[in-house]
Amino acid sequence: MSDRSIPLRWLLLILIAESGYASAKRVTLNLPLPPTPNTPRPLPLKIQKFISVSEAHYDHDHHKHHQEETPEPHFAPVNATRRVFLGATANLHCTVHDLGNESVSWMRRDGDELRLLTWDVHTYADDDRYSLVHETGDRWQRWQLVIRDTQVQDGGQYRCQVTTAPPLALDIVLQVTEPRSRIVDERGEDVLEKHYNSGSMIELKCIIDRVPFPHLPVTWRRGAVTLVFNNSRGGISVKGDATSGYLASRLYVAKASPTDSGRYACWYGNYTSAFVTVHVIAGENSAAMQHDSLPEAGTTGGSSPLSHISSLWLLALLALSSSLVLSCNFPLQCYSARATGGTKRHPSSSGRDAYISSR
Repeated sequence: MSDRSIPLRWLLLILIAESGYASAKRVTLNLPLPPTPNTPRPLPLKIQKFISVSEAHYDHDHHKHHQEETPEPHFAPVNATRRVFLGATANLHCTVHDLGNESVSWMRRDGDELRLLTWDVHTYADDDRYSLVHETGDRWQRWQLVIRDTQVQDGGQYRCQVTTAPPLALDIVLQVTEPRSRIVDERGEDVLEKHYNSGSMIELKCIIDRVPFPHLPVTWRRGAVTLVFNNSRGGISVKGDATSGYLASRLYVAKASPTDSGRYACWYGNYTSAFVTVHVIAGENSAAMQHDSLPEAGTTGGSSPLSHISSLWLLALLALSSSLVLSCNFPLQCYSARATGGTKRHPSSSGRDAYISSR
């Protein structure tokens, strides 16, 4: 390269540098001037950073957790069937979570209709055995319907309802177990009548099942009179089995007489009873005879075989008595046997001994 070309290169570089500076200066001069008081300012732009996430990587559970939701009322789990014994207290539970400002009512189904029993803490039932117990806790409230001294007619379907749209309903069925009593004979069969002889022991047995433990008292009545024996003539026993809900009661009456005849009843509390008619037959000759009358046995017209046998015995005794009187020469020497039993020796004028048995 010649010495003359070097100055030309430097001159070319200087011209290129000056042209670039002039271009930059022109760009700077084109920038907008500061606004004057009469010039409206442009609105500031807020730049946000967006991140693109695919559907496969979107965490729905995480974002749902952070969303603000209003909890809806719902019932706590409960047994849909409630069983109680006759005369006991029934408690029907209805626990509602997240109730909010809603109201709760208890109703009872009566055919195709629902009869209002309670609304909130107010009771509208026309039976004073019905009441309401209200309890509150952490986000829950319990509305307990109480029925005292339950009767058989209290059984049925009850509904706890929340006034949402549509309403929330919880149905509970109440079952009332009624005790069953019956009077049985020695074979354990139901009996309606029992026959005893004068001087014998009256023994009646009553079976009561489907009872709770501790159980209610068992009483015996003759007519309208409650029997209470505190002497040697009679007594009452009661035995039970809590596992099977079973009671057995016995009534004893010693030295029965015709005045002990009548209608006897075995009562469990004041709820259930069984009846039997007792006949006490007068006379000593039938002291060893006793029979029961079953519910299926009927009576027909005419004389019974027992009456025929009794008549034959009476005729035989009259004939024997007549023969003795005719054989006595002196009435003071003739005497009869006592009723307490045994045989008596009767001296006669003929020198022979005559014996009469009281049996």
